[in-house]
Amino acid sequence: MSGNPWILNSKPVASPEVRLFCFSYAGRGASAFVSWRDHLPPTVDLCAIQLPGHETRLREPLETRLQPLVDAIVDGMSTLLDVPYALFGHSMGSLLAFEVAHALRAAGKPRAARLFVSGREAPHVARVPPLLSALSDSVFLDKLQLLFGGIPEPVRNDPELMRFYLPVIRADLTVLEQYRHEPRPPLDCPISAFRGTTDEQVGDAGFQAWGELTRAEFRARSLAGGHFFINDAPARADMIQTMLGDLGNTRPAAAPPAIGRDPAAQAVAHVFPGQGSQQKGMGAALFDRYPALVAKADEILGYSLRTLCLEDPDRRLAQTEYTQPALFVVNALTHLAAVADGGVRPDLVAGHSLGEYNALLAAGVFDFETGLRLVAKRGQLMKQARRGAMAAVIDLPPDDIARLLERNGLSSIDVANLNTPTQTVIAGPVEDIPRAEPVFRQAGAKYIQLNVSAAFHSRYMTEAEREFAAFMGGFAFAPPAIPVIANHTARPYDPDDIRGCLARQISSSVRWYESVSYMIATADPQFVEIGPGQVLTRMIAQIRQSPMPIAPDPVPAPAAVPEPPAPSRPTVPPPGGLAFLLSGQGSQYFRMGAALYAGDAVFRGAMDRCARLAGDGLRLTDQLYRGAAASEPFDDPAAASVALVAIGHALAAVLEERGIVPDLLVGYGVGEIAAAVVSGAVALEDGIGFAAETARLFQRVTPAAGLLAVLDHPDLVERRPDLFDGCTVAAIHFHRHFLVTGAASAVRRAAARLRQCDVTAQILPARIGLHSALIDVAEDEFRRFAAGLAVKAPRLPLFSPAGIGWVPAVGPDSLWRAVRQPVRFGEAVLRMEAEARPRRYVDAGPSGTLGTFVKYQLNDAGRAVIAMNRFGRDLECLQALVDALGTGGRG
Repeated sequence: MSGNPWILNSKPVASPEVRLFCFSYAGRGASAFVSWRDHLPPTVDLCAIQLPGHETRLREPLETRLQPLVDAIVDGMSTLLDVPYALFGHSMGSLLAFEVAHALRAAGKPRAARLFVSGREAPHVARVPPLLSALSDSVFLDKLQLLFGGIPEPVRNDPELMRFYLPVIRADLTVLEQYRHEPRPPLDCPISAFRGTTDEQVGDAGFQAWGELTRAEFRARSLAGGHFFINDAPARADMIQTMLGDLGNTRPAAAPPAIGRDPAAQAVAHVFPGQGSQQKGMGAALFDRYPALVAKADEILGYSLRTLCLEDPDRRLAQTEYTQPALFVVNALTHLAAVADGGVRPDLVAGHSLGEYNALLAAGVFDFETGLRLVAKRGQLMKQARRGAMAAVIDLPPDDIARLLERNGLSSIDVANLNTPTQTVIAGPVEDIPRAEPVFRQAGAKYIQLNVSAAFHSRYMTEAEREFAAFMGGFAFAPPAIPVIANHTARPYDPDDIRGCLARQISSSVRWYESVSYMIATADPQFVEIGPGQVLTRMIAQIRQSPMPIAPDPVPAPAAVPEPPAPSRPTVPPPGGLAFLLSGQGSQYFRMGAALYAGDAVFRGAMDRCARLAGDGLRLTDQLYRGAAASEPFDDPAAASVALVAIGHALAAVLEERGIVPDLLVGYGVGEIAAAVVSGAVALEDGIGFAAETARLFQRVTPAAGLLAVLDHPDLVERRPDLFDGCTVAAIHFHRHFLVTGAASAVRRAAARLRQCDVTAQILPARIGLHSALIDVAEDEFRRFAAGLAVKAPRLPLFSPAGIGWVPAVGPDSLWRAVRQPVRFGEAVLRMEAEARPRRYVDAGPSGTLGTFVKYQLNDAGRAVIAMNRFGRDLECLQALVDALGTGGRG
């Protein structure tokens, strides 16, 4: 493909029937597929993807971020999608091929005839890759040898070849180490997966889990060999022939049937049971089949799921906080097995109460781990509810039940479950449920009080609903790939209101009778119950005999509770507002704000309050204003993080007192915690505590690191990698300023080498390798801290330079991204300019650095103003800011 550096095609086919795009494993390039041409018929056009810095593109800088690679590959492929095509990837290449398939779909391109993946577990369940890219050369090579069989001897024994090879494999592994799977609807193209029979990097559960990522056909095969079985000629030939057979049998995947259409073949609805269907022994045939998922569940829950379900030695299986996660996992594994064993994939799904989470999982709204965390929290909250009771009313129509409650002064009782035409569950105060029994028995109904401790699915669960809504703020949800019928509306989920719908489900009636009637009226599907027992199957049989009449138009959803059920991002502010900038690690120094602390009552009061919240252990104001000199490094992680949050909070209070208020908030690293506090999403006390605890966590479990500011073009790292050995780019601020981080010794070496080259560089006061893989070991515990935060809807829009986008909700995902992802501040400013066009940027940090970056990025000295600087003239600086903006803050 002349002129297209991304595609290597040594023998183009003039009129191909299919085009095969191939992605190599880490450290290798397009040459890995040269021999494939001999095994392919003349109707297949082989196009191997060549990444920058690899083989024929050796002079180009290497890329360590996945998304730029995917975007460029899609652009390079765009003119070659004029015939049917397939994607193949091995190991790292599987991940690239998978993400390219999603990107092509998002761009509206023709879908692939088939996706072939090899030598890799499915990305949503794959084990976290070991951190190799930052290791020294000798340790790095030893680890490669241990994990993957190492580097070929001719390469390893040739210093010149190694000089070229090592940066390539390090860059590729950095891509893998930084990758985080984002939940999205499954692909519409079929997937074929391959692995070596002795490949220890690909477990059975992770291998089979590729089937969860497509709505179409899935096939899995194992071939003789290890991780690099594709380099063995016989195994490679077998795989290619199998691929050709799969391509020959591939048929276009049918689009999901629209609700209400008359499909040629009967639609299939999968339905998932809820609490009450659990039974000792459930999942017995599944736990050994999916060991990786079971191990992940045990890790999340903190106990053995197998022991709970199969033995239940402590009789906990009937307790809500144990029942719900156990049933979710068994339902999920049952669904995986059903599809893998040739079952028909559903066209629509629904679940009864808890089972709705399995329906959402099947529709691709979230992944297994997210679903389990949600269900575990839901079970805990529902268990905490007290002083409630429930009863089943049988052989009485729902309308008669409502009338009897009203006529007999039982307005405190709600209808919790509308299960069938003649089975309804009611819920209410523990003293009122027994009072209702004679009323219903006199009307001819059977009345069975249930063994529960709370009034589930009633107004008495409102507090649990609100807590759960706040908890969900830290999770990302994808639009359903197929219709999911919601319990509380009996209609398909609104993709824009997934959080709200899940929250309201806790305190709303389960309208199962209506939900099934709706599916019968609009799709008349074949129902398949997925999970233990046949409770739903029996209910559906009753409903089919007497379905509820369904109006042609969807019934409006019930009104939401007065308080918004889930945090959501306010709208993008109109042009002309103020953007407050809150800085992070490296900008702190002793005595920052000393003049304001001495001369401004509002600032002093705010800082004193933060000091009290931080506790005597940190002695915040004593450290800042009564201890070290300003020139000494302020590098204690916990004290520095708390101080940055406190300064952001105090400066915002001072500016508000002068009539200057933000229209949006931009946090940098730790500054995103300060932004969450200023926005009201996180309480000040929680923000201070979170900043301190996570800093201590990093200090405890991550290697000692350093941070180096470099005043030069960021491509210096690619042009002179010898200067930055052991370091990675942590941030790019504008075209002449960037940060690198690494082990403290590596940072000191880099600073010395840069000085020898007359490049200005400054070591910043930091001991933690934020914005790099150095902190990955702390991710799980960090996320647990973040999940414990009480989060509210922010009063102001939040923008993240780490994510280069708006923050939809404050939670584990957004907070981890803030400290883990490299910061691209210049790009973030350009996006804010395009979408919000702030009139001024107000640097509400201690040193004015972010305001300076804005000025250089926009080449406009008047666009940013600063509230403080390092020179101790805080009051004069603040007054200049007020004069520049005007007393109303919009000047």
